[in-house]
Amino acid sequence: MTDTRQQSVRNEATCGGVTGHEVTGGARGGTTVHQATSGASVHQATGGAYEGFEAYMGGSPEAERRRFEKLARELLRVHGPVPGGPDGSNAPWLPRAAPAKAALGVENARLRFRDDLPPELCVGYARPGADYPAVVRLSTASGAERHDASPYLRRMAVRVQAAPEEIHDLLATSFPVSHAADAREFVAFAKATAGAGGTVEKAFGLFVRLPLAVGWATADRMRRNVRIATRHTVGSLARETFWSRGAILWGPAGPVRYQLRPAPGGTPAPPPDRGDPDYLHRELAMRLSIGDIAFELCVQRYLDDRRTPVEDGSVEWWECDAPVVPVAVLTVPRQDLDSARARSAARRVERLGFNTWHTTEEFRPLGNLNRARKAAYEAAAAHRPGPRPHTAAPRRAALLCAPVRAAFGLVDRVDRWVPWHRLPAPLGLLNPAALGRTLGRLGLTGADAPEGPPLPAPAPASTPAPAGERSGTAAAR
Repeated sequence: MTDTRQQSVRNEATCGGVTGHEVTGGARGGTTVHQATSGASVHQATGGAYEGFEAYMGGSPEAERRRFEKLARELLRVHGPVPGGPDGSNAPWLPRAAPAKAALGVENARLRFRDDLPPELCVGYARPGADYPAVVRLSTASGAERHDASPYLRRMAVRVQAAPEEIHDLLATSFPVSHAADAREFVAFAKATAGAGGTVEKAFGLFVRLPLAVGWATADRMRRNVRIATRHTVGSLARETFWSRGAILWGPAGPVRYQLRPAPGGTPAPPPDRGDPDYLHRELAMRLSIGDIAFELCVQRYLDDRRTPVEDGSVEWWECDAPVVPVAVLTVPRQDLDSARARSAARRVERLGFNTWHTTEEFRPLGNLNRARKAAYEAAAAHRPGPRPHTAAPRRAALLCAPVRAAFGLVDRVDRWVPWHRLPAPLGLLNPAALGRTLGRLGLTGADAPEGPPLPAPAPASTPAPAGERSGTAAAR
């Protein structure tokens, strides 16, 4: 398994000895006791046990929800709907607007719990020898189109069908921690980097605006975690380890973080083919044409709030503190990923909406970021009943002053009647969207053309452009 000791920045720098930790007085009146001895922990809980492990912003769920709503409004003012976090984590506010690039989507996987599953971990659908059908998706961690050989975060999503009316979604990312400890830091990072298109703007956001918002030490930790997480090059998704980052409840056993790591055996990951933009899919197809691909589902159990915090998503649960316990094996069977049946299944998997809150109360997600994500999904479901296309304004617009944005708006209105390329040069150049589309179509820029219909090439001055070909005119609209 990949050694992560030098991969993330941890609040606690060393692995100390195991000490006892006790919390009494659960939020629902129950009493929760945590005792840690020799690297193992025993949890005895009554009543609302999970609330004894959580600490709400403002002191109560109601106060925290109000703060989430305020943070969401701040985020939407600068970004619009956010498809993914800056380090590829699930944004806690809205589901992604653009689908991430998938290397694998299968409906015929199986999750089988070990026959020697520890008794204290036997809860709900987690039973010794229990075998369930599963859907698996492996993808990039954001909706941005990326070359498979480029370094970035990857994500695994698993849906376990435990019963006809019971599913459990497991979401994990190829880095053990989040850049943000909680929703407040997530929003501060998003606001600091909003509209940053060039190197100077990004540096100003990360080294000036972010420290002013969260402090120098926190900003340094966030920058380093993002940098390390997004610089990892993947040779094979079958040989990657994926972490849940946040904690979930595991019944009376208390909080756990889970990971999906390659099962023992299997061939090592080859060097990535930098000339193939779909390399990761082809590599998985080659492996599955020969045999199965298997991952071990493992859990790390809560010890105390210092070494295994529930509320702080930026702190890694070190294995020297919380040993990894294998509990099940996820198997993707041998198959032809390029067959018509497999492609049809992949398209169906692509349309699924994975959500960590698709589970039962025994396995409810824990922690600030997970609660923020739940509030956002509920708000999105209430206000947007159907899917909507991503229509966020260009990122750079957030950095422009009001008079400049007003000038852009004026040119857009003029463009309804006079094509931009027929305006005087100073005015025509104030329509960056139209100009960018034309330059992109002509191959004069390396960036993708902005959203919108393609524009025709500007007609020579001596030849009037046909009315039907004037993009942006009233007739064309």
